[in-house]
Amino acid sequence: MKALIFGGTGFIGRNLCNELLSAGYKVSIVSRNPQKAGLSGSGAEAVEWSVSAGALPVELLDGVTVIINLAGESIGNRRWTQPVKEEILNSRVQITQAIVNAIKQQRVIPKVLINASAIGFYGPRGDAEITESTPAGHDFLAKVCQAWEEEAFKAQTSGVRVVVVRIGVVIGDAGALARMKAPFRFYVGGPLGTGAQWMSWIHVKDLTRLIRFAAENENINGPVNATAPEPVRMKDFCNTLGQVMGRPSWLPVPGFLLKVVLGEMSDMLLNSQRVLPDKILKEGFLFRFPVLKNALEDIIQQ
Repeated sequence: MKALIFGGTGFIGRNLCNELLSAGYKVSIVSRNPQKAGLSGSGAEAVEWSVSAGALPVELLDGVTVIINLAGESIGNRRWTQPVKEEILNSRVQITQAIVNAIKQQRVIPKVLINASAIGFYGPRGDAEITESTPAGHDFLAKVCQAWEEEAFKAQTSGVRVVVVRIGVVIGDAGALARMKAPFRFYVGGPLGTGAQWMSWIHVKDLTRLIRFAAENENINGPVNATAPEPVRMKDFCNTLGQVMGRPSWLPVPGFLLKVVLGEMSDMLLNSQRVLPDKILKEGFLFRFPVLKNALEDIIQQ
């Protein structure tokens, strides 16, 4: 099968590319700057395109079986000023819109569009268990996810199966874990906020396997929670991280300080979301890393 990946040069995208190539897929990655995408020798083809260049060339979809859209401006690199919030939203909606418009012009349509989303869709939920049937929240991230998903689901009018993957905190050698490890190295690690908030996480290997599983399983439609089946509280996450690293977890970062430093962006660290992967488990997906300690050991002790 042939896969076309948007956002394939990031942390998740690189791991997904390797997963698909190892399974025998032909992979093309759409990038604004393919010369700097670091794809040399990976086995994937690099294709140049960006929203600023205009409409997505329909010929890029020729022969494509699976489209996977991970593209969007990072939500964790800058304070959320109003212009940054608009960029976060527009980057996701505009790229997805371009993909859907290109699909509409195809005589032979792809079988499936896998579109990224996030568990931020649900907003803060305290201790309540969250499944795919839980309604959307009302904060900024929830509204971004809703708009992103709504655009992706428009591909259904062309007969394409659409899956939106609501991704939790991804455990891997980059991303959130890389930032959380840094204080522990200097013996000043600890939970963020009260530590009582739930964290819903997933090992990057399970995430890429889950995306491939959803692409190949025609029974899967609509939203899918991409989180491990055992969410943990922030304090337990940090305690486990400290154990694996051989460091204490003793210095919490007060929530008010995070709000001062990060502003509204602190919400994604302090909000509690106890997300369960109900749909994917019912379809028979087996997690290799359902337990946090094993997941952290796999990454940190490599």
